[in-house]
Amino acid sequence: MAVDFKSVGIIGTGVIGSSWAAFYSSIGMEVKMYDLDDQCRRKGLERAINFIEGINTGGLISDREREDALSKLKTTKTIEEAAKNVDIIQESVAENYHVKHAVFKIVDSESEPETIILSSSSGLLMTEIQKAAHRPERCLIAHPFNPPHLVPLVELVPGEKTDGKILLRVKEFFEAVGKTPVILKKEVPGHIANRLSAALWREAVDIVLKGVADVEEVDKALRAGPGLRWALMGPHLTYHLGGGEGGIKHFIDHLGPAFETWLNDMAVWTKFPLESREILSEGVEKEIEGKSQSELAEWRDQKLIEIIKLLYK
Repeated sequence: MAVDFKSVGIIGTGVIGSSWAAFYSSIGMEVKMYDLDDQCRRKGLERAINFIEGINTGGLISDREREDALSKLKTTKTIEEAAKNVDIIQESVAENYHVKHAVFKIVDSESEPETIILSSSSGLLMTEIQKAAHRPERCLIAHPFNPPHLVPLVELVPGEKTDGKILLRVKEFFEAVGKTPVILKKEVPGHIANRLSAALWREAVDIVLKGVADVEEVDKALRAGPGLRWALMGPHLTYHLGGGEGGIKHFIDHLGPAFETWLNDMAVWTKFPLESREILSEGVEKEIEGKSQSELAEWRDQKLIEIIKLLYK
């Protein structure tokens, strides 16, 4: 059982919301799922069930835990019902302040005062989102990395009015249930992981657009090289090892000038070039060789499960 949190209301049942639902139910929590769109709500429940089946097949949960997890899932027809009598609310609606303000206003008024309200926002600021709440101190961002039912990372970002004790309580909860929470000391658009991903992707796109390499070769270079190391340690520790006995100080002294040369030659644009959409789409279609989205996701999740079992179990 998950520390002292036993129930959660999921608001928004798209890919992220349904994945969160699978995760929370898999650790024994009662899950209520709501979406404004009836079809999305039904599909969200189906997707959550499929996620649970996947982690059971992959060996992350037992057959008994699978049955228990499936029994914990249910949908509600109103947002008010989803927000009542739960320990946590996990909001995963559109990445838009107007939409999130509307949701936070409702769940703040309909939930119990002690309920903690979390947002899955991938880059918005909690200081702005929590303006819609009468009790902003219980609101913070808990941004997962897709898919949340598998990837351990959860970025915790408080707003200006978030209670520090609630932030630490959420951190302890996620640690207790096997997640890897990271607390940001200050708000920045995109948090940590998405900013790093955006910087890397910009250069990956630029390499393709400049004709240095095609989409598949760029993807291959990353996953067969740095990507393998990054599953074990981040860039700072990686380069600390690269510096030998002198560590990261020696690495900067020795290879810093080379990095500066590369950085001076790298992309600095902040709007995607017009041609990138079609060129990248064409490259991806060639790379996937006719595989469907579901086939790719299934293969990815199977491999993620193997990595998680090796590194986190």
